[in-house]
Amino acid sequence: MTVVGVAPRGWGGVEVGRATDVYLPVAMQREAQPTWGNRLGDWRSRWLVSMARLRDGVSLDEARAQANVVYARLLHEDLAHLDSAPQGLKERFLEKSLVLLPGSRGLSGLRDQSGKPLVVLMAMVALVLLIACANVASLLLTRASARRKETALRQALGAGRIRLVRLHLVESLMLAGAGGLLGLQLAYWLGEALIQALPFDASARTLSAAPDWRVGLFTLAVSTLAGVGFSLAPALRAGRGDVAQTLRSDASAVIGGGTGLRLRRGLVVGQIALSLLLLIGAGLFARSLTNLRSVDPGFEPDRLFAFEVDPARAGHDFQSRVVMLRRIQDELLAVPGVVSASGADVALMTDSSFGNTLNILGYEPKGEDDSTNAYFNSVAPGFFETLDIPLVAGRDPGLSDVDGAPKVAVVNEVFARRFFQAESPLGRRFGLGRRSKTFDYEIVGVVRDGKSASMRDEPKPFVYVPFMQDESVGGLTYYVRSSVKSDSFGAELRAAVARIDPTLPVTGLKTMRAQIGESLFVERMVATLSAAFGLLATLLAAIGLYGVTTYAVAERTREIGLRVALGADRRSVLTMVLKDVAVLAAVGIAIGLPGGFGLGRLVESQLFGLSAGDPLTFAVATFALVGTAFVAGLVPALRAARVDPMTALRYE
Repeated sequence: MTVVGVAPRGWGGVEVGRATDVYLPVAMQREAQPTWGNRLGDWRSRWLVSMARLRDGVSLDEARAQANVVYARLLHEDLAHLDSAPQGLKERFLEKSLVLLPGSRGLSGLRDQSGKPLVVLMAMVALVLLIACANVASLLLTRASARRKETALRQALGAGRIRLVRLHLVESLMLAGAGGLLGLQLAYWLGEALIQALPFDASARTLSAAPDWRVGLFTLAVSTLAGVGFSLAPALRAGRGDVAQTLRSDASAVIGGGTGLRLRRGLVVGQIALSLLLLIGAGLFARSLTNLRSVDPGFEPDRLFAFEVDPARAGHDFQSRVVMLRRIQDELLAVPGVVSASGADVALMTDSSFGNTLNILGYEPKGEDDSTNAYFNSVAPGFFETLDIPLVAGRDPGLSDVDGAPKVAVVNEVFARRFFQAESPLGRRFGLGRRSKTFDYEIVGVVRDGKSASMRDEPKPFVYVPFMQDESVGGLTYYVRSSVKSDSFGAELRAAVARIDPTLPVTGLKTMRAQIGESLFVERMVATLSAAFGLLATLLAAIGLYGVTTYAVAERTREIGLRVALGADRRSVLTMVLKDVAVLAAVGIAIGLPGGFGLGRLVESQLFGLSAGDPLTFAVATFALVGTAFVAGLVPALRAARVDPMTALRYE
């Protein structure tokens, strides 16, 4: 090939999170992907991403309508290929339409996969911000109460109420601005750490967490709204009351009145409710991740290595590919410490799948909606032994199942039950295509059900065929089971491939445990971040509860001293303070529990193996919050219990 151009700096392609290094003319499809066949000439193949620039004055809706006029004409032309199809299928075929999306966003499988979880995490961030702002508002109320004499003195010297409100707002905005700048820096550091944690090398190379002007404006807006919104109540309270009375008041009056305390209590109740909401969300995601990790994948992942080799991209034809792939398998088996080795066309736990519609001899579909689809994978000899997938009946694909020999297949238990009920599937035949008249494949074995694309998979009809009978196979993902755990084992596997062909690249070398972990990256990220937000929210709520309780104890110092002087013991004082804490916690929990159930219903589709109202999660979150509230209120309660009556009665 000859290089004829260079793309501009910063251009990485139309797919977000994937860096494209080389661009080829679409007419070279067969040369670039020799195992695909002639996709350009196949009317059923839809593999291109089409992009178009709208003319000036043409809206996206107008372009969609005009494009679908052309598309409808093409569908009627393609209908000639479906003469033997049922009428219902033809009608559904003609109902298809084109979807036009703004090209500025590009395409992103990563974004589609993480979209809803990220929205949930953003909502959690907003709740944490709300709790933090409530804490700040409570602190500002306390500060305003402590400055009542200063405020009254300013009023006495001629300061108007507007000037006093402006003073408080300016101070709050300065604090909010400083917090926003610090948050920007922290967001950049944490964002870079998250990108580096992505299990996709291309994403780490192309994505950036560096804030741009939009992020800066958003941070400025949020900081301003938070600064104004949660300092407005303390600011408006500034200057209220009688100036002369305030200047004559003693220290106890300076501390504040009942209205301010009620407002602080309300803020703490809200913080407790929101904290419980976040703890429940974190618990649901954590339990879902635990359930996924404990699922039996249907194979044994321990001491199992996986890597990819693709001779087709080196220009090898089908026969030479088969020879090379078989030689690599033999070479891997000769490596010391290797128990068994095999390979598959579709790699496990990579969210990849390939399916076909079948015509099964002797099975009559029960209508047009009775699907005869099954997932396929082309495997090398010894595949089930290497992955430790039990063989239920029959045999594995063997060395004799080569091109030109009778085609064979191994199916899973779901396939056998779905199409043959209680009868044995061994010896039964099927063909590819719902209307196929040839039944090329004979079922020679049945294996146990297992996971294939992801840990969330429900068992589906699955067919395994020998890769030596499948011309579409360009390369294999090899699976090697080792008898030892060794950090250098990967190098030995690479060396084994290099002994067959030193120019053949080995990619994606990792253990299956690591591959399963990568397949659960989104769930792990959501569980980790939601747990962090839940703990942060609980800490903030505890700080708020501690502050309000301390404030209330200080306000009631004379009362407590009088109670002790009249005979109240320290236990009763301690109980009195903790009872107030318990009331705040109980009200907050009562408000937060219905919200937690609503959050569970919202994210139920993201959960695995548990319901939105999982009682264990709700119980653990509630007890954790009760324990935190008790600890937060215990310190001021103990301080109240140690109040000296003589000192308290002289308290100013």
